[in-house]
Amino acid sequence: MTLKFQASTPSKRGTNKAMATIECLAIICAVVSADAVTPSCELQKISPGGDPVVTRFLPAPLPRAREVIADAMQAAGVLLFKNTEQSVEGERAAERITVLGLPHGDEAVHAELTPIIQDGKAGTQVRVETLRRGNKKGAPKHVWSTAVLDQAACLVSLLSLADPLRRPTVSPVGGIEIPIADSTSVPVRSQHFFFNTDLKTGKVVPFETAENVVVNDSIVIPSGSLVTASIEQSSDIGEYGRGAGGQLRFKYLVLPDGTRLPLRGIVDLQGKNVNKGVLAAMAVINTAGLSITGTGFAIHAGALFRAEVDGEQKIRVSRAALPMKDQN
Repeated sequence: MTLKFQASTPSKRGTNKAMATIECLAIICAVVSADAVTPSCELQKISPGGDPVVTRFLPAPLPRAREVIADAMQAAGVLLFKNTEQSVEGERAAERITVLGLPHGDEAVHAELTPIIQDGKAGTQVRVETLRRGNKKGAPKHVWSTAVLDQAACLVSLLSLADPLRRPTVSPVGGIEIPIADSTSVPVRSQHFFFNTDLKTGKVVPFETAENVVVNDSIVIPSGSLVTASIEQSSDIGEYGRGAGGQLRFKYLVLPDGTRLPLRGIVDLQGKNVNKGVLAAMAVINTAGLSITGTGFAIHAGALFRAEVDGEQKIRVSRAALPMKDQN
């Protein structure tokens, strides 16, 4: 599969003009800025293997553990039919398997979650089992339990444990205003897995900042800040193999005091013919988070993108976020 990424720069009217094209001939390639923070893990294309039943401790509260398990199962091609407080279940669906470029099989994946304290740390024990779907007897063709837990553990380390949507606002105390330039780069990660059938026009897609944004040695945008994007111009898979399409547009991020900082950036998603995919995007950083094989597409949880600050802005930061020399 060949993916094409269009790096772009904003025009005077705030739209994006293609300036260069980078081609990647594998599912994983990276375009990372020199000052990017090295993540604690790197999302890889999920693959089967291991034991059918695996139990592991995730250092995350039960609600967050359930979310990352659901996202990891969907990355394995699972269509969820049960997602309750302590149980997530589903079966691998042919359409999703094709889009994700995974080996076909007849598997169902079940996860049971229990809040526990391990070595003095609160978290969640997760038991994942791979079975044949439809309650059929015998061993499944492929086993996904280890891969699902590996993916979930990676998401726990990459993304916030607390939901940015529910964070209380915090007003800066004794702070100062710091100007932030137009087009300042803001790396962001998708909070959840989305398949093209989930992404209808108007759908709000939550992201979060992947690292601190620093200006003049001061943290002006903290890591884990909520970023909002929306789907525009979406279309379903049409007749004669026409692929599903959609456009993801970044809107704004939410600062700790609740202020909305305007962003810009567009990701064009277009499913093509089987085994072919083309992605036109504004500075996509890691293609491991995007699947466009077949006539559909998917955005993986943890997928890394780069948006930009829209226009010159001023951000008020607390004195604690300033360099030591400026705190007095």
